Amino acid sequence: MTARFDTRRWARWAGSFIGFPLAGLAAKAVAGPIDSTTAALLGGAAAGATLGAVQSFALRADARTRGRWIAATAAGMATGLAFGATAVDFAFDATSLVTMGAVTGAAIGAAQAAVLPASPARRGVWAATSTAVWALGWLITSQVIVDADARWANFGASGALVATMIGGLVLAADSHPAAAPDDRHAAAEGRPSVHAVTGR
Repeated sequence: MTARFDTRRWARWAGSFIGFPLAGLAAKAVAGPIDSTTAALLGGAAAGATLGAVQSFALRADARTRGRWIAATAAGMATGLAFGATAVDFAFDATSLVTMGAVTGAAIGAAQAAVLPASPARRGVWAATSTAVWALGWLITSQVIVDADARWANFGASGALVATMIGGLVLAADSHPAAAPDDRHAAAEGRPSVHAVTGR
């Protein structure tokens, strides 16, 4: 088994940080400030769909996988943001934002991992990484944001840049057995291979 790191894949994913400010704007347009569970559900769905769309192009996935990724991200963010924001009573101090981010990231990570064509171990790593980087992203943004009262659905560009750079390390690190059994299993199950979704 040979471990490889795809720098181009990492760079593509890091570039998807632009999806976070776009997602925040989409949530704001659909639901306004995240100050209720309903707003969190609607805003989370809008933000997740926007973010998922940007990320799906960064993954260079086929059309079917892009659709599944977008749907999973939208569902995960709607659910996670609703639970996370409600759990902290829609407060926007740093501690509350980090807690909300961890809950949101956990839901998004679980939903995305379910559609990520990869081994169970890599899916688990992705889900755990999502939880961590969403908490970190909000921690960073909480130190620089000037309009916390606006109650955004997700953290801004400063947190997004760090979050995507870290997340990209998971996607870019790969181990390929010589016979590529994961791809054979994917073909047998009628789902896209790891290489199809990651653009290798």
